[in-house]
Amino acid sequence: MDLPFETDEGGGGEEGGGTLASTVLVVDDEPVVRDVCARLLAREPDLVVSLAEDAEEALVLLRSQRFDVLITDKNLPGLGGVELIAEARALQPALEAVMITGYSSSESVIAAFAAGASDYILKPFEDLRLVRAKVRAALERRSERVRGRELARRVAREAAELLYAGGQASDEARAQLEAQLRAYEQASKVAPGGQVAVVGSPEALRTLLEEGLEAVALPPDSPALLGAAVVVLETGAPHWWEIAERLQSASPDVVLLAGPHADLADLLDAITLRLELVGFGTSSPQSLPERVRMLLMRRSLQRAQAGLAAALAVFRESLKQG
Repeated sequence: MDLPFETDEGGGGEEGGGTLASTVLVVDDEPVVRDVCARLLAREPDLVVSLAEDAEEALVLLRSQRFDVLITDKNLPGLGGVELIAEARALQPALEAVMITGYSSSESVIAAFAAGASDYILKPFEDLRLVRAKVRAALERRSERVRGRELARRVAREAAELLYAGGQASDEARAQLEAQLRAYEQASKVAPGGQVAVVGSPEALRTLLEEGLEAVALPPDSPALLGAAVVVLETGAPHWWEIAERLQSASPDVVLLAGPHADLADLLDAITLRLELVGFGTSSPQSLPERVRMLLMRRSLQRAQAGLAAALAVFRESLKQG
C-alpha cells in the first residue's frame, strides 16, 4: 500500500539527513560575508555550515545533499539570489530560505518572499546575534513542518497495521477505517477544492478563474470571508491589515498579493501576521494560483488526517470490545 508523505524532500542527499545536526548553506560572493557567517554559525554545536560564492556552486551542493536553511545574498554574479531561492525550493521543498539584502526596499522584500524566502537580513550586519536568531527561527519553522509530516506518516502506518491485525474489530469499524485510509491516500493525489475569496484585485480573480479555481470577489466587510478556504487580499485594498488581523482567528488561510506600490510597512505587517506573500513589483499575480493550490492541498490533507485519526480511535475501541 502506498502511503502519503513517504517521500524524501531532501532533494537527493543523505536519506533522513544522515546527521542530527542542522545544515546551513551560505551563499555570498563577498569573502568577508561568508567568513563572518561561517565563524558565527560554527560556534553553534548543532549546526553544520557549507559555503558557496555563487548560485551555480550552491546548486551543485543542493543537488547532492540536504540543507535545512539557505542564506543567500540577493545580488550574486550570474544567477541572482531570488532565482537561486526558487531553484533551491524546487529541489528541496522543505528548505527554509533567508535573503541577505543591502537595502530593504519593497521590491527586494517582495522578490525574496515571492521566491519562497521566509525572512531577510540587512547587510552590513549591525548585530550578529540577529543573524543567529533568524537562522534559529528558520530552523524552528522547518521543524514544525517536519513534525506535521512525521505525524501524518505515523497515522498512516498505524492505520495500515491495525487493518492488517484487526480481525476482531467490528465490520463497521473496519469499513470506516478502510474508507478513511483511502480518503487520506487520495487527498495527496487529487486536486484540492475549496472556495477562494478575493478582496480588492479583479486581476487576481480573473487569474484564479482562468486556472480553474473556485474563486469569487467579496467586499472587505462580507461575512462570507469567514467561510472561505483561502482569502486573497491586495495591499491596495483599503484597511487590508485590519481584514487580515480579523481573519487570523478564523479558519481561512490568508494570502497577501503585494502590488507594485506596496511599501515596506505593508510587508513588515505581512511578516508580523505570518501571511503568505505573493508578488514581485508587478500587479500580475502569476505565482498566485500555485500558492493557493498549495494552501488548499494542505487544508485537504489536514481534514483527511483528522478523519483518519477519528476512525483509528473507533477501530481501537472496537478491538478492545472484541
